[in-house]
Amino acid sequence: MERIWVKIARLSRYSYLRVVRIKAPAESIALGLALGVFAGALPFLSLQMAIAVALAFVMRGNIIAAALGTWWSNPFNWALIFPLLYMLGKVFVPVDVAHLSIHEFLNLPLLELLQRSWKWLLITTLGGFIAGIPLAMITYFVTLRAVLIYHDRRAKRRLERQRRMPRRG
Repeated sequence: MERIWVKIARLSRYSYLRVVRIKAPAESIALGLALGVFAGALPFLSLQMAIAVALAFVMRGNIIAAALGTWWSNPFNWALIFPLLYMLGKVFVPVDVAHLSIHEFLNLPLLELLQRSWKWLLITTLGGFIAGIPLAMITYFVTLRAVLIYHDRRAKRRLERQRRMPRRG
């Protein structure tokens, strides 16, 4: 069990360093990551990264950070995230989407399946917006602070190194 926590800690540190070492202004990195987190809350599974990159391009956020930000929502946790987003969306849209068994799903006419899918997609998208906006705001401020602290510490280390080096000439 301890081994899993060590791996999680290493992955967290690696992810942190990967973000703060991006060569860009801190505000751009924070905005890009926040836009990626927002896009990751949307139920468009294969389009999340494209949405994040497009938003970052339009809003002048860092594109690399935006792409990295979408990975909080990944295939390992979709089964947990999307039902929660659906339940959150249902609070604001009281339309009910009937549960389908696999047998019903396979035998349902295409038109009815698409009609039910659109309801589910709209409710889950609304839930994604409702959850994504505060998540993005928190991500922006936490990331901005982390990147600024990292850049300050790096500048101090660089200055110390320059002071210790003997001058030539």
